Amino acid sequence: MGSLKKIPFILVHLNQEIPLSEELEIIQSTGTIPYCLILLSRLKDSLPTHMIIPIIWADEKNISRKISETILNIRCSSIDFDQIIIYKDDTSANAHDILQGIYYSTYEPEAFHIIEREISIQKQPRTLMWVTEKIFGTRLDEPDPYLWIVPKKAVMITSEKSNQSGFFPLTWLNICHKENIPIRVSFLDKASERYQGHRFFNQYLVLFYSLGLFLRYLLSASIGLIADNGMFFLLNMLGQNHLWSLVFARIFSMLINYSLLRIIVFREKSKQYDSLIRYILLVIFSGAIVWFSLEIGSKYLRIPPIFIKMSVEFVMFFFNYFASKKFVFPKKVQFPE
Repeated sequence: MGSLKKIPFILVHLNQEIPLSEELEIIQSTGTIPYCLILLSRLKDSLPTHMIIPIIWADEKNISRKISETILNIRCSSIDFDQIIIYKDDTSANAHDILQGIYYSTYEPEAFHIIEREISIQKQPRTLMWVTEKIFGTRLDEPDPYLWIVPKKAVMITSEKSNQSGFFPLTWLNICHKENIPIRVSFLDKASERYQGHRFFNQYLVLFYSLGLFLRYLLSASIGLIADNGMFFLLNMLGQNHLWSLVFARIFSMLINYSLLRIIVFREKSKQYDSLIRYILLVIFSGAIVWFSLEIGSKYLRIPPIFIKMSVEFVMFFFNYFASKKFVFPKKVQFPE
């Protein structure tokens, strides 16, 4: 374990079901330097008042930014380190998984290691991931690692500007690629206890991995767009007015799009459909904007309705993406059962 003495360890403690004392023992067993704990502010009253390791308080919305600030502080400090380890315990990893990940990284210490557990994606659509893995060399999934092992060179090229969007930004990985820092994403197969890794040899693989959620949303939106505009154009040709054509087309595409968003894009695990109400509200709001634009555009600009509709919805696409991500399907901290 002597080679691990120059590795600051950052523990992001989110899972209340795991005693903090057990996770501190994990840090000690690795032989690394316990640099700090990032804890949820709402847990202040339930934690010991005397802690030797520095504590950084955060909430669910700014955890990513707190990790970025901590990395930047390490870079600006006088600490002599070889790598930085960040462990986020909202996944189902255990002490053995952490040690496995650390030892696995010793074979390529100069690489930026991103380690996930195979169990975390077993309930997700397998066909889509298999196809994209064969084509792009990555599962095209939203980054959800339990362990980051960041080499010193990757830390030293960070800056306040590159980290302002939070930890694990696409810009950081792109900079690492340009600086010839190897980027490796690995999946720990719990059945065989073996790692399956993907080496990102070009910036396109970095893009596919980092923007997996957005690309899935783009695919869903494209299918919904074809269904919506196809039905709108058909009804318009049959003599229906703009309002009824828009309403029926939107209902048709809404049923398709919501199913895709729930199952493939945001992968909502809840059996309750409360997100459907929020999605309907978003659809009504977006539809009202499109209808208003159609009425104004066709009367005063004399532009074909289909072009007005598609132009406005192109702009609304980005609004709907962020609204879906933050409002309709907000990401919740998931703890192992």
